Amino acid sequence: MIRTALTRVLGALTGLFVLTVVTFLMVRLLPGTVEDVMLGSEQTSEEVRAAFRAKYGLDDSIFVQYVKWIGNVVQGDLGSSIRSGNSVTSELRVKLAPSLWLASAAVTLSFLASVVLGTLAALRRDRLVDRLSTLSSIIGSSVPDFVVGLLLLIVVARRYDTFPSFGYELLSSGLWEWARHLILPVAAMSLSLVGVMTRLTRTSVLATLEEDYVRTAIGKGLSRRRILTHHVIKPSLIPVITTAGLLFVAVTGGVVVIEYVFSIPGLGRLILESITLRDYPLIQGAALLIGVLAILASVIVDLIHRILDPRIR
Repeated sequence: MIRTALTRVLGALTGLFVLTVVTFLMVRLLPGTVEDVMLGSEQTSEEVRAAFRAKYGLDDSIFVQYVKWIGNVVQGDLGSSIRSGNSVTSELRVKLAPSLWLASAAVTLSFLASVVLGTLAALRRDRLVDRLSTLSSIIGSSVPDFVVGLLLLIVVARRYDTFPSFGYELLSSGLWEWARHLILPVAAMSLSLVGVMTRLTRTSVLATLEEDYVRTAIGKGLSRRRILTHHVIKPSLIPVITTAGLLFVAVTGGVVVIEYVFSIPGLGRLILESITLRDYPLIQGAALLIGVLAILASVIVDLIHRILDPRIR
């Protein structure tokens, strides 16, 4: 047990190290330099450019820059944003909350809906319910999120004042005020997620129904409900939960389009703006944050696996 834990910790640290190196190098391979974006490519003297690069340590070699940055990261300092001058930690803290709430709500609701729809489709294989579920999941996963978002804005937000068409409210503003700003963005994101996880749930349930232990339970005369809850659904959820964990990380850092459509000041939008402005410290800090979230999601998924499947324990 200790050996397994140490192996996973070492693997997580190695993954984070590789992520920092790749991110650090890739942002510097982007066309143009940070001084070109921030100062302008013309009518700027070389003295001003040199002073700008010296201020942010950009005149050092890439290796020296990386060593300095990773040394500060180990001490809990992610640096300061070149654009705003604020600390990267404070910038990420403010922008992370909307994306986390958005991703958590979308993935949770999609997971619950997918388990119900996928299980019903598997239990009624090749029947009307199965065909409708399969068709809807294909359509849902094929329609881009921004198209669904725009349709919701046109059809729902314009007609009903209950659902705001843009913006985000803090939870401290009130539960209802906070929730109603998230309903339409979550609905726009959930359609494609439900499509992906419903098909996965259906496939997993069908595979579990063919297992020997399920046939044995049926042969023993156990009730249909007990067979489903104890012998079919639990093991079938393992790949779905794994996918949900991966989707949560992907959605948290990749909801740029939805955040732009609904004007939500989230992490994805911050990353895109930082890339546009070549804000190196902010890009590096955001990538590191997403890597940490991925590791935490992996740990949580692993714990859930151990609860659902005694063979893993």
